[in-house]
Amino acid sequence: MLVCADADIERAANAAAYYSMNNAGQVCISVERVYVEAPVYDEFVQRVTDNVRALRQGPPHGPASVEVGAVIFPPQLEIVDTQVKEAVARGAKVLTGGHVKLAGGRFYEPTVVVDVDHGMELMREETFGPVVPIMKVQDVDQGVSLANDSRYGLQASVWTKDLKRGEAIARRLQAGVVCVNDAQMNYSALNLPMGGWKSSGIGTRHGADGIRKYCKTQSLMITGFAPKRDLFMFPYRKGRTRFLRGFMQLVYGRGKRR
Repeated sequence: MLVCADADIERAANAAAYYSMNNAGQVCISVERVYVEAPVYDEFVQRVTDNVRALRQGPPHGPASVEVGAVIFPPQLEIVDTQVKEAVARGAKVLTGGHVKLAGGRFYEPTVVVDVDHGMELMREETFGPVVPIMKVQDVDQGVSLANDSRYGLQASVWTKDLKRGEAIARRLQAGVVCVNDAQMNYSALNLPMGGWKSSGIGTRHGADGIRKYCKTQSLMITGFAPKRDLFMFPYRKGRTRFLRGFMQLVYGRGKRR
């Protein structure tokens, strides 16, 4: 998530809190890390922290009784806790949350972490838990560079009031899907293909490509006229070999040709 200085900060902060915490952060396209331009960093962090601090967590006792549930996979709880502790040991600061709670289930407190950098696993690996790390950047170029400094590339978002600028920034991000002024909502746009880049995701869902993956592809090549023996067939002869080499270099070669 990349928040520009001209963004609607209230909406961006609300989105950061929700899309990093819904389903306790256990959504493949959850917000895993946030980069915010310096002029609006402090306000953004305060708004996100206030939102996250107000979240209710625990075993549900009916509709709308809690916002954040448990971590469903036991080893994942340890991964989340380890990443936060490692970040703190390297100089990060927890503004709210940051602890395991085992009363009634495997819970990890809704957590906001600042003063983070890419030397921390929290900013380089998938956390898959209710944690949102926020990093200050000087400008959009630095934010894009850091956002792309990852082996993952499933989903990203850009937040700005200038939609043309937002689209231009989005095209620079190395992710299969980039939303401008939204996040995760593309999942309900069934005409849009959804697939990851780099180490994120296999194949595509939604859109025409999402249908084609269920189809069998067959290619046909039919030769109507041909000699009894193609030039590249056995036996090999020096003259024919030199001719084929020269032909391939002429047709497919790049740069200097000999």
